[in-house]
Amino acid sequence: MKRSLYALFLNLGTASTPDYTRMGKGIAEMQEAYNAEEESNQWIHEDSPTNEVTSYSPSFDVTQKCYENEPIFEYIDEKRKNLATGEDAKTDGLKVYFNNKLANNVYEAAKIGITIVISNYDAKEISYALKQNGNQTKGYVTIATGGGITFTEGTYSA
Repeated sequence: MKRSLYALFLNLGTASTPDYTRMGKGIAEMQEAYNAEEESNQWIHEDSPTNEVTSYSPSFDVTQKCYENEPIFEYIDEKRKNLATGEDAKTDGLKVYFNNKLANNVYEAAKIGITIVISNYDAKEISYALKQNGNQTKGYVTIATGGGITFTEGTYSA
């Protein structure tokens, strides 16, 4: 599968007026880390422990070149300049699976809450983490001809 078929869109607008913009320009690599929490128990009658996954804390570590007028960079850079904390450091995003087309311009997706954590900045590059808040909501996106994106929770039916 091509990397371009798995996309992350950040909401640069508000919850009531979302403006989902695809991440890409200036980002050479962006890998999702699942950060599993595990529990291990070894009972007295066992020679080896029993392992369980108890939860996940997904995040994306990003290093992005600084391009003026690039919407994602400009949005993240405003968070950096304002030392955003609490609700000001949060947005939501869409994980879109372009490899799973459900209909014309309709693709499998998941909506996630995101906290933006700024790491480094040197005017050439900015490093940050996008940490998922809570559970994701599974659904699908519809992409309009003009590029507008609408997320719908649940299973797609034609």
